[in-house]
Amino acid sequence: MSGNTMHLRAVPPRNKPGLTLLAALLGLFIALLDVTVVTVAMPTIGEDLDATFDDLEWVANAYMLALAVLIVTAGRLGDLYGQRVIYIIGVIVFLAGSVLCAAAGDVTLFGADHITTMHVGRVIQGVGGAVVLPLTLAIVYSSFEGKARAKGIMMWGAVGGLATALGPLIGGLLVDHAGWEWIFLINVPIGAVVIFAAITGMGADQRATSTGNSIDLPGLVTLSASLLCINLALINGNSWGWTSVKVLGLLAVGLLLLGGFLAVESRSSAPIIDLGWFRRPSFGGSITTSFLLGAGMFSVIFYLSIYLQEGLDLSAQATGVRLLPMTLMLMIGAPLGGRIVAKAGVRKALLLSMTLMTVGIALYTLADPKGDAGSWTLLLPGMLITGLAMGIAMPVASELTISAAPQDQVGVAASAGTMVRQVGNAVGIAIMGALMSNRTEAAADDMMALQRKGEATAEAAEALHQRAVTEGLEYGAWYATAITAVSVVAIFFLVRDLKPAKTPQAPPNHRPDDTMRLTLPNA
Repeated sequence: MSGNTMHLRAVPPRNKPGLTLLAALLGLFIALLDVTVVTVAMPTIGEDLDATFDDLEWVANAYMLALAVLIVTAGRLGDLYGQRVIYIIGVIVFLAGSVLCAAAGDVTLFGADHITTMHVGRVIQGVGGAVVLPLTLAIVYSSFEGKARAKGIMMWGAVGGLATALGPLIGGLLVDHAGWEWIFLINVPIGAVVIFAAITGMGADQRATSTGNSIDLPGLVTLSASLLCINLALINGNSWGWTSVKVLGLLAVGLLLLGGFLAVESRSSAPIIDLGWFRRPSFGGSITTSFLLGAGMFSVIFYLSIYLQEGLDLSAQATGVRLLPMTLMLMIGAPLGGRIVAKAGVRKALLLSMTLMTVGIALYTLADPKGDAGSWTLLLPGMLITGLAMGIAMPVASELTISAAPQDQVGVAASAGTMVRQVGNAVGIAIMGALMSNRTEAAADDMMALQRKGEATAEAAEALHQRAVTEGLEYGAWYATAITAVSVVAIFFLVRDLKPAKTPQAPPNHRPDDTMRLTLPNA
């Protein structure tokens, strides 16, 4: 197989671009891996820690909640106090949470039970992840320039998709062959490599100068509190009831706090997020795309995994294997997206990717309500198309978001894009969860009707459950198709056909260690 040699020249003061890129990509991998890797370990964790279903929900939700609430604050800290030092601190916090989660079966905190210890560990992981996730993109963006930057961001998108898709497979392998504790302990050696690469590869930190050197405390408090309330409402909507006082109250308070945040930021001399960025159509378009990408595609992946396991009765490992074609296409899509941007511009690349995603998600409606383990092939065309589309869209939308910000505020810009994608993901999962619950309730009603007729059997109950899960995926796919179709319209009107920046000429006498060469296979 022939290959392309990629030369990455670092922007000063980075001194070893190869290690800098390694630190960013491995940090991204473990932070995103822990979003999905726990899903397949839930039954085992619940049995070992004597946890209820609600307890297990919070094993996933505690991480995502801390991540969503703190991510913009973490990006701002990176801009103010330097990416390297804040990034390393974030990785250390993430590893501390990982170790506590792994030890939750043996130790407790301050007399709390074991599952509460697990929840605390997941919150600590989420705090670290809130720092690591946005700064990985900011480090890649600020460390390279020209074509090298574009290729680095493509690799960032490919690794992000790889981590998300491989989570169930890696989790299943570790749970079956090493124990659930290793879904957390695996982070420790990888994190050690990240810290080493960051310390030795990244040079002196650049700090923000355009917005002062202080934290906008009122803005930080109002934004964090708003995100906390909104995400809590979305996470608990299906269990508490969407019309309950708690959910409606949290949403109302969250929206009021969001309005307060906007008012504070409009008057602040050093805002957390410069609201002027939203007057730039391409920034608004990229933020909108990120939100809709989270609300559409990422929520579909979550329920696609449920369908494969519960609808087709596949094991966790088998589910992970069947998601690999999507992962492969995602890794092909990332470099392909860079080529499309270079030839046709950002706007056309996003239009193409989100159009493909709309078509691909619509194909998930082909799921067979009476399918067996081999029926997953009906979903294969959709998986291939959406994988390719995601590979193109993620790095292109992310780069568009941070390119709208000044060089010393890329951490906040990257955080804003990640934050809205996480909120979109919470919205999408909540809506699809409601659709799934609706079908499950309908199946329960049908089962009661069979019982009244004396026709209730185990086979009938299994068939009704399979049909409910399949219809839940089908209804969710139609919802996500509509969401991604809206994103196509938003991109058409909001994103300008930007030209990629010209690659600056390399200095004639750069040091040998200023250049990294990577041989990449042709897409």
